[in-house]
Amino acid sequence: MPATTIPFNVLVAESIATQTNISPEKIIVLDNSDKYCPDAIKPVSSADHDEEKSLEAIFDTMAALNRAALSDQSLCTGRRNSSASSLTSASSSDSGETEPGEGMSFRTALLSATDELVTLAAGRPVRYVELGPEPWKSQVILSHLLKAGVNLRQYVGIDINPESERTMRAALTPIIGEERFAYLITDFYKTSADDLPPVPGLDKESVVSVMTNLGFQEGNDLPSRLGPMLTRLTKPGDLLLSEMQVLPPDDEEFGQNAVEEFYHLPEMLKFSSLVGKKFDDKFSLEEGKTDYEYIFNLVPLEVSEVGEVRVATTLVSLPVEGGKGKNYVLTNSCIKYTRKQFEKAREKLGKFGVRAERETGDRSVVFQIAERRD
Repeated sequence: MPATTIPFNVLVAESIATQTNISPEKIIVLDNSDKYCPDAIKPVSSADHDEEKSLEAIFDTMAALNRAALSDQSLCTGRRNSSASSLTSASSSDSGETEPGEGMSFRTALLSATDELVTLAAGRPVRYVELGPEPWKSQVILSHLLKAGVNLRQYVGIDINPESERTMRAALTPIIGEERFAYLITDFYKTSADDLPPVPGLDKESVVSVMTNLGFQEGNDLPSRLGPMLTRLTKPGDLLLSEMQVLPPDDEEFGQNAVEEFYHLPEMLKFSSLVGKKFDDKFSLEEGKTDYEYIFNLVPLEVSEVGEVRVATTLVSLPVEGGKGKNYVLTNSCIKYTRKQFEKAREKLGKFGVRAERETGDRSVVFQIAERRD
């Protein structure tokens, strides 16, 4: 199957229409970056400060989700008889009081993957490049790298959301110092390794970039677009740490339930509400607000070089003026590979070789480390 030129979310909307009774012309399709870019969706209230508050709220909502996940020492350990076994407990349990399961927690798997980065960096000077910056994972990873003796020379955050820089600077400069902090407000797809700021005192060839693409961003586009984008942002020898919520191939029911429950976490509902408010300032998913719906679907999609995958999708409904039915905004669309599909997507659709993986005890999340090839 050749790579398609049809945008990912158009394909997703077509799949939703096939799997449901929602007609495709009723689905408002956004590029995933549109939700984070100040110039993409003009809200019904067009004041600049309202848009700034919306983008800041979206950033803070996703950061809160990561903070909760890293605080729960039993999250994703593998206890199948309790919701504490998967990401579904992230927002409600941050005390770590539940008994640990048999496997690695979300936090432990992330730290183990970070240890692998230390080994693969092999004492070389490191530039840490974060796609879609987020403060809590960044603090954990950077602190761990420095504690392990990594020669960290620079941090570069790359984000399309201008409201993230202030928070990231405040979170990271106490750890790495102001002199090592750099930031680019730009679209990943319009950026290359040549656009990264120089590392003071070092030439490009002597620095290894450790790039992170976390928070399930790997699922937000077709691998035929992501692979070339990640290739452009790196040079041979650079390392890539990425994160994916995956579907265990031998336990389909558990995997699908875990994904659906994740998209019903309060933070995910709030995210969709914030996107909905850009179209209707009265939008609310609070109980009793019957004008608006939140709809989850896990739909199939055929992906070049990978095969059939599942895509987690959420829609929010918007009443059409004059009582003419409803339209639906596609607020989330994220591929959920199996672990093997994730490996295939990385190696077949970009110049990378997978070097290591760390999997949570419940097998719902994989941290993958790949190296850029020539």
